[in-house]
Amino acid sequence: MKGLVLGVVPIKRGGTNMQVAVEQKELFLKKVKELCPDCVRLVDMEGTLENGILWSYDQLASAEAKLRQEGVNALFLPHCDFGCEEVVGRLGSMMGLPVLLWGNRDPLPVPGARDRDTQCGTLASTKCLQRYGVPFSYIINSDVESAKFAKGFVDFCAVANVVKAARRMRILQVGSRPQPFLSVIYNEDELLRRFGIEVTPWSSTSLVADVQKVLAERGAEVDEGVQAYATKVNCEKMSIEAQRTQQAIRIAIQDKVKATDSDGVAVECWSMMPRALGVGACQVIGMLSDLGIPAACETDVLGAITAVLLKAATLDRESLFFADITVRQADEDNTELLWHCGPFPCSLQHPGSKPWIAPGGQGNFELKNGPITIARFDMLEGKYYLFSGEGQAVDGPAKGGTYVWLKVDNWEDWEEKIVFGPYIHHVAGAYGNYSQILTEACKYIQGLIPDPMRPVKKVLG
Repeated sequence: MKGLVLGVVPIKRGGTNMQVAVEQKELFLKKVKELCPDCVRLVDMEGTLENGILWSYDQLASAEAKLRQEGVNALFLPHCDFGCEEVVGRLGSMMGLPVLLWGNRDPLPVPGARDRDTQCGTLASTKCLQRYGVPFSYIINSDVESAKFAKGFVDFCAVANVVKAARRMRILQVGSRPQPFLSVIYNEDELLRRFGIEVTPWSSTSLVADVQKVLAERGAEVDEGVQAYATKVNCEKMSIEAQRTQQAIRIAIQDKVKATDSDGVAVECWSMMPRALGVGACQVIGMLSDLGIPAACETDVLGAITAVLLKAATLDRESLFFADITVRQADEDNTELLWHCGPFPCSLQHPGSKPWIAPGGQGNFELKNGPITIARFDMLEGKYYLFSGEGQAVDGPAKGGTYVWLKVDNWEDWEEKIVFGPYIHHVAGAYGNYSQILTEACKYIQGLIPDPMRPVKKVLG
């Protein structure tokens, strides 16, 4: 993760009580610092605006300058009281970034006293943002100590992280697609023009040369990788030469990712590498995922884009896996096998599974139980979609390769969605529930149509 920068700009009304507003500002600044994920840096208005609060049009230039100087990727505009819809609308329009609105829930009104009227003001601000044409996210008016606010704030950080990833993405394409795989073709020109997604090709010939150079010149690093991997996975069926080659492939791809500043990788795994190098790249894809590099099999560039977006939605909490949707369990109509020949990251293994690797480099183990989100970025006829759906990883019949059984509410609905979506059999998967986050992010990514399996809430938290 390269980090998300979140600008926090407290908002008040010009004629309301400053001391009350400052108390509110300090209350929620303290809380968001506690909640802030490790990969997020907060930028506030302390030292830039009087009392660190925005309430007047003539403060906007100073606020904008600070936010741009700090390179913020998103804005959180918490209301200290009724707030000022004019500065909210103007700042949102000026910055062109994801915006989160929320206000602390007011206490029971006291007869004769002036209330903060926080909820009333946030409703005015949301209307103003709509008039400016600024998309925004919202947390229901709730107490700063509530679970609703905590979840909503962290989820917005994830939403903003997805948007950041989408706006600056670069995919490393390792080799060409396997000839039969028409399902993974894509339009490189459209990706660049419409989304700013750049694909960097790396030829098979260059890969092979770089792998051979790693083997020849960095033997100690290769051997260290072999030994470290053997502590996690049983490698007895694989020759030491094949193990060393596999680690050299991993090192060469890592180096190329760094050199090209790539965010994800699409790898020609089973067609070229076994012929050219004597071993497949299946578990290399799993290794890359465990190193924080989203990777897809079979030169599936759109699959790699999916993996980058889903990785961003997790705020880098856990490794991803890249799977085929393959078969329903014989006696469980709503349980589907997510499988691939061996590329899943071993960090996600089932506690009862004993991972081992086949002679050709394919991993063999089951993934753990728990909530799973699968996703797919795909296109047809110039329209781009982001599918997401949530289910539960459950125990099921053993299978060769790497696999997990996914139980959902109604598989026939899912199959219909995937067939006519338009999607293919490849999906990225992550442990956790991220469908709302991916759907919410689409409102900030022009031209990307959200397509959740089930409807999601419009408010966060």
